[in-house]
Amino acid sequence: MNSSDFGLWAMLAFWASAIGGIYLAVQWANKKGKKSPAPRDVMIKSLDKRLAEGEITPEEYQRRLKDL
Repeated sequence: MNSSDFGLWAMLAFWASAIGGIYLAVQWANKKGKKSPAPRDVMIKSLDKRLAEGEITPEEYQRRLKDL
């Protein structure tokens, strides 16, 4: 094994780790972006609170409740 062989293997190792790192970063970002929505009962409680505080109208409450 001469010095030019070492350079070739070092270059291959570098690019393999760079591509692997990018792949893992993309996979991590995709997984992190897919958060599950809040449970239905939590959303209904939030709508109830907003209706009670006057932030939304009863019509808006019914529309949003139907959309759930």
